[in-house]
Amino acid sequence: MALSDHILDVCIVGSGPAGLQAGYFLEKKGLSFTILERGPAVSDFFRTFPRHRQFISVNKVHTGLSNPETRLRHDWNSLLNDDGLLFADWSRKYFPAADDFVAYAEAFAAPMADHIRCNSDVTNVAKTDGIFEVTCADGSVTRARQVIVATGVSQPWDPGIEGFDLVDNYFDFDTAPEIYENKRVLIMGKGNSAFETADSLIEHAASIHVMSPNPVRFAWQTHFVGHLRAVNNNFLDTYQLKSQNAVIDAKVVRIEKADGVYTVTARMSAAADHEIVLTYDHVIACTGFQFDNAIFADDIRPALRHFDKFPAMTPQWESETTQGLFFAGTIMQSRDYRKTMSGFVHGFRHNVKCLAEFVAMRARGSDYPSRITPLDPAGLTTGIIDRISTASGLFLQPGFLADIVLLDGDAPGRSFHDVPVEWAHDAPGISGRTYLAVTLEYGDFGGDSMHVKRQHNVFGDEPDAFIHPVIRQYRDGALVAQMHLADHLDADWRPREDRGGDAGTVLRMTFKDAGEALAPSEVARRQITRFLDQIGLDVPAATAAE
Repeated sequence: MALSDHILDVCIVGSGPAGLQAGYFLEKKGLSFTILERGPAVSDFFRTFPRHRQFISVNKVHTGLSNPETRLRHDWNSLLNDDGLLFADWSRKYFPAADDFVAYAEAFAAPMADHIRCNSDVTNVAKTDGIFEVTCADGSVTRARQVIVATGVSQPWDPGIEGFDLVDNYFDFDTAPEIYENKRVLIMGKGNSAFETADSLIEHAASIHVMSPNPVRFAWQTHFVGHLRAVNNNFLDTYQLKSQNAVIDAKVVRIEKADGVYTVTARMSAAADHEIVLTYDHVIACTGFQFDNAIFADDIRPALRHFDKFPAMTPQWESETTQGLFFAGTIMQSRDYRKTMSGFVHGFRHNVKCLAEFVAMRARGSDYPSRITPLDPAGLTTGIIDRISTASGLFLQPGFLADIVLLDGDAPGRSFHDVPVEWAHDAPGISGRTYLAVTLEYGDFGGDSMHVKRQHNVFGDEPDAFIHPVIRQYRDGALVAQMHLADHLDADWRPREDRGGDAGTVLRMTFKDAGEALAPSEVARRQITRFLDQIGLDVPAATAAE
């Protein structure tokens, strides 16, 4: 075993987008680090997945927006950087090819080449006397004060069904469509991988059944992009129009195989005590992935959450039991499971930026970066409106990341941008203070997300359904006041003349309680002004003078 005497600040395990994003920010912080990649090249996972090689992450090239930060709201693939490396330079497709993302990741990784070690299969992570020792299959050992695990969910999830080991799995099944010609196919699961697979077989299989215990959940209804996306739901047409295919709400309880034929016993979800027995030529499990925690020594192995798919972690994405052991990438969704976007590049890239700050704070004993926001009502209102109109982190991590503005104590007006809400409530320097938390959030769409009823009041009783700003005041950890601002189609609450030439669509809207049509910027100004008046904002003299 080759044990290095050199101790790094950080060892990153995994060179996918999260590992590369972490490395980028650690390098900017001046921390020493190495990235260990199991495969022969960076982003090895995306060289295989998704299996049908098309992303469903948005790559909107033409936005009409001039602010690079705001354009990231509609660019779900670029990693955060100051070097102009944008995914749009690799693909102009709205739903790009996976191979284009791999090429982008290779370019992003190139400046960090000296920090990346490929063919380094991590087999053990241990901690001795405050130092982590990361051992690879070749016997090499990397020592570091902190570890960021960015391995993703690398193992197929086993739902515990009798005979599950007999079926093929999305993880490694043969995607050649001719294999399934005139065959009966069962696909287990109702996520995007299941419908991606079903769609690929429509022109070949005799019949396709998509089955799981729960009904299909659509991303346009839940605003969780891990639920079924419209780009993958063509198959539903073939079911509803009775083209030999079906979507079945049933729990598979047993799978048997004899003479090349699968016999599947399932319990119907919508009919109590009703079982159905079906036969298929192929069964493909698209039941998801799980985090592999086998690489950790027993005393630091993290517990698993959410059907044992993700490691347990704190609001700082740190192990609940082992200080200095952090998690990055899709496994960050353990903190906001099926609620916001931490499972996807466009969400976790912002998380990883925060994580790099947390790691640097630990390594250097420094404070979280902050800035001063004017606390006079006019200055504060303008600052809030600018952020809710331009920030990508707030927009893409709704209700999960927030801007925090301190209102009392030393340095009133001190502000923290794009930080986890749950971390802020207990963070040193914030906990126990009076502060504002500014987020963007969705409301309640009711029964039909395509026909949403609206109040159209400046000061209504119910929050708007579409993404809109929310301002909350906390004192000593308790919520004392909040204001939901009005939504609108452009999601830009600045006056038109302050948008840098960006052309919005919404000029005015009518509001019943105002008795007139108002520009979105005027509505936002009135709402924020009333909120600040209601909380009795007391502007310290020193801050007001600034």
